[in-house]
Amino acid sequence: MKKIILILAVLLLSTSIYAQRSKKRGSTIKWISLAVKGGYGNSILFNADVSADPNVTINYLSPAYNIGGRFGLTFGDNFGVYLEVLSSSFSQEYEISPVSVVPYVKKQEFKSLDMILELRYTSDYGFYVEAGPVFHTLKSASETNSDESLVFTPNRDENLDDFADKYNSLMFGIGFAAFRGDRLNVNVGLRGTYALGDFVVDPGSFYVLDDGANYPPPASTGAATNPFSAKIMLEVNYFFAFWGDASCGRGRMMFFQ
Repeated sequence: MKKIILILAVLLLSTSIYAQRSKKRGSTIKWISLAVKGGYGNSILFNADVSADPNVTINYLSPAYNIGGRFGLTFGDNFGVYLEVLSSSFSQEYEISPVSVVPYVKKQEFKSLDMILELRYTSDYGFYVEAGPVFHTLKSASETNSDESLVFTPNRDENLDDFADKYNSLMFGIGFAAFRGDRLNVNVGLRGTYALGDFVVDPGSFYVLDDGANYPPPASTGAATNPFSAKIMLEVNYFFAFWGDASCGRGRMMFFQ
């Protein structure tokens, strides 16, 4: 939590400094925009205990995706602060080879509602870099196994309490404008998200691969589980209004006709 507060403070301080400098130079137009966006890529649940388990092979190409919208302000042509709301899904597949049973594939899937406070800088040539905190609210957790003849614990929907219902991540990304119009932009980028805290509520008593029957936890558990995702993002951004300073010095929002 302290890290998130620090990140927010840095974002607000950066915005304040930029606004003050712009005021000294003269009035800066604030462009107001809405965007729809989505992304698709891979996700990984980093866990040192799982990585060290000789009976487990991690699939590093487990799918992840998100879709949603964004509202924001762009100061001048380069600096922007945005709020995103995204419906997200990420997963992790493992090939498990216990001594007592035949190998099987386990897939864990998670769905969350994400809110992102995004700080973005766009160059005059359309290339951008972005970063900001992500606030996740976990909505569902499910698990499937390839060998249905084996006996497993109940579906992970019944074990949702084993995972953090709210956790935070850090987002970072780069991209470029594939199309730049007067009011419409289409951006393509690469974005990574890494969880700052443990995704498992009590890692000392709950092992993410424990089947309860076929594959008990190893002797040593307790390592943190940190979700990571990397996605290709597509964003359609529409500028519908702007905020400018009138000759009297007062600000005013004006909509495009």
